[in-house]
Amino acid sequence: MACGLRIISLLLLSISIDALPTYHLNQSCPYQSQCDPSINWQHIRRLESYVRRDVDPCVDFYAYACGNWRRIHSEGGTATTISEAQINQRFEDLFLRLLQDPLAQEHGYPMQQKLLTHYQSCTALTSPNLRRYLQLLPPLPPLNASHWMELVSILGRYGYHDHFVQIEVRHHNISQHMIFIQPHNHNQNLDLTREIYDALPHNGIGFAQLKEMFSVLESHLNRLAKPNITDDSFHNLTLEQIRRTVPELDWLGALKRQLNRSSVNADHSFQVDELSAIRQVILYLNRQDRRLLNLYSLARFLSHLLQLPHNPLESLSSALMSSKSLSIACIRHMRRTLYLPMIYAYERVYYAQQRPSDERVIHSVFTELKDQLVQTLDQNNFNLDRGLVKALQTKVLGMRLNVGNVPRNVTEDFFWATDRNWKVGHDFHENHLNSLLYYYSLTAELEGNPDATEKALWYSFNNHSPDLTDNIDATPYFYCLGNIIIIPYSYAQLPFYHSELWPAMLYGDLANTLGHEMLHAFDTDLVDYDVQGNMRDYSEQLQQQPLYVEAVKCLNDSSVVLNERTSDVSGSRLAFRTYMKDTQSWQSNGRYYFLQFSHFFCGDEGDRYHDMGSTRLNYALSQMPEFAAYFHCARGTPMNSAEQCQFW
Repeated sequence: MACGLRIISLLLLSISIDALPTYHLNQSCPYQSQCDPSINWQHIRRLESYVRRDVDPCVDFYAYACGNWRRIHSEGGTATTISEAQINQRFEDLFLRLLQDPLAQEHGYPMQQKLLTHYQSCTALTSPNLRRYLQLLPPLPPLNASHWMELVSILGRYGYHDHFVQIEVRHHNISQHMIFIQPHNHNQNLDLTREIYDALPHNGIGFAQLKEMFSVLESHLNRLAKPNITDDSFHNLTLEQIRRTVPELDWLGALKRQLNRSSVNADHSFQVDELSAIRQVILYLNRQDRRLLNLYSLARFLSHLLQLPHNPLESLSSALMSSKSLSIACIRHMRRTLYLPMIYAYERVYYAQQRPSDERVIHSVFTELKDQLVQTLDQNNFNLDRGLVKALQTKVLGMRLNVGNVPRNVTEDFFWATDRNWKVGHDFHENHLNSLLYYYSLTAELEGNPDATEKALWYSFNNHSPDLTDNIDATPYFYCLGNIIIIPYSYAQLPFYHSELWPAMLYGDLANTLGHEMLHAFDTDLVDYDVQGNMRDYSEQLQQQPLYVEAVKCLNDSSVVLNERTSDVSGSRLAFRTYMKDTQSWQSNGRYYFLQFSHFFCGDEGDRYHDMGSTRLNYALSQMPEFAAYFHCARGTPMNSAEQCQFW
């Protein structure tokens, strides 16, 4: 990073303010008493440093706006990875400072001492010890005597539930967790490595032999578990109904072990998928060798632990692993596995002073966007039933925003209470298991807690699961079950956002990002969730309207990225309508609005859910007539598409 930052500094110094097209640039501060001009001029220089002026913006705006990105950031990456690296560095600075200063006030914050202990145990790692994981599990009878479900339910306490019978507590809607039960996951098979094999108590069974035995077991399970029908909908059943239909398993004992409860009511409600397949799996397993089944469960559990996102054990074998890189790997691991303690630590140490101004600005822009989207829905361009329009407007008006993702209106007692529920031990493997137990105990408690007031505190934010395969909250996202947009810390900083940015740059990213996430509430997958996070038939009603079907068809040339494309196009239109109401002002501020928008996509190579940044940026802007008007792009040029798709 240092080399890239040094080049940026030189380039910024080489660009004169007088040389920039900033005439009549709106330098107002709409939601703050004042905006620091130096912050804005420095950011403008940064945006201009990425521009390749020899590229025609009407041919390829990405190449124009991001053309110098790779030259400046020689290490690659995106604005997102750069922002995330800043967050990780702040955590490392905090931990190192606390290790050097035992009298620092932060030692007295909730969870801080335990975070420091976990960090130290992680940075002390020299090699994986998978057997240590197994030694730390609660005691069970010998493997050849223990029923297979006893071990599976114990492993479920740590969040592992992907084989035999899956019992999982999930966030069900805006105010409720539920227990979901499914058959063996036939989409995942075990890769038995020597590392895992050596950790197992296999009693002399050879590696190749055990691997073959596991393979045969999986082939039978996959055949039994794979449903014969395409209907994968869940059915709401009581425990008593499940026990009557599948009496061959001690359901009550399994649930009490996994949820760590003394009792589970017979009328307790569950979401169950493919109960007939579950019964076939259970009948088969009850006839098999118990030792083999339990060895398989232990192997799957170890494989799961190693594959959890950002587990530092995965990279220990790298010859390039230095103490610095191990430290950052541990911080990334802690941000995923110890989600609540880490975001609270960041809040107390770094973000608390910034929060009031951020919330004022971000919530103000969010309110403007919601009002604009409600007006757009009211125009009813798809000729929808008025009842559906009203329901969608209600969803918009009920949408919440969480800046920083720390529960709002909670006291220190809330965090001290969670501190008491989390234990730390003597080494990384113990602390890793304890952190998993800490998170999944919380979710189990949310499912069974009758105290609505206490639960409301937890439902004021989205407490991420340790197995979520994202990039650690690097960007905002829409959470459909809570009808909430999360704005993570790593977004609430430059280069994306600053509360004192002038309007063109404030709206250029913030309004476009919020607009994109708001429109995910209406994409073809998530539109069916209502304001409370419950499933409705909105998509079926929309599919009956020819104008809507045509709009989706126009945008859909890839099923993988359709919903990102609809959010890109409609979100950018929503942001522009919200921001630009004065044509004369638009002509003076359009450049930095679009350059700021493009900055989010620079260097982005895409993934299985998203097109490359260049494709996303160019497509969205080619669907915006105002962009073509500002840059004088003729109709039919790449950045002024001849086919303008209508969507929300």
